[in-house]
Amino acid sequence: MTKAYLSFSLFIILVSSSTFAALDLDTKLIARVLGVSDSKRTLLVNRGREHGLALNQHAKISLPSGVVARAVVVRNAPSRSVWSVYRFYAKDSITAKTVYTFKISSPVSLTTDESKAIGALAEKVEKKKEKIPQSVELERKQKKIMKSIINSENVVSQYDNVDYSKLNESGLEQKKKDEDIDWSALN
Repeated sequence: MTKAYLSFSLFIILVSSSTFAALDLDTKLIARVLGVSDSKRTLLVNRGREHGLALNQHAKISLPSGVVARAVVVRNAPSRSVWSVYRFYAKDSITAKTVYTFKISSPVSLTTDESKAIGALAEKVEKKKEKIPQSVELERKQKKIMKSIINSENVVSQYDNVDYSKLNESGLEQKKKDEDIDWSALN
């Protein structure tokens, strides 16, 4: 009895471990998209753990015409899985009840460069406080420009409350026209 029980247990372990092993990189899987969210960011696919899919597995989703999206498994059931699309190449090509090729791929590497980071990643990046080396001459020029900007702001602020309506295009005050002069002869 124990020998039969051990052999049956070994068989179950072998079957379950081979069935639930994650697919290797560059493995192609043909699957049908059963449902698509309105934003097309979430897909319900008719393949799951029984077919070798694992959580957080990334794939390129393609048609014979080319790659349409990149997605990651976010929920995984024995026969179905939910995918979250994080990059679109042809958003209009993603529809329900269509058969696609899912090519298992490595995750898209995200940048740790603060200048290129967006969203939550930007908050996680440690800000570097290194001073960029500059020439002494360049620093002097920058300080001189800053002083001239400050001085020009001071000069402008002196004339803020002046009435400019009396000035003409040349900057001189306009003189009133003599009412006694007949200007009609100039025409």
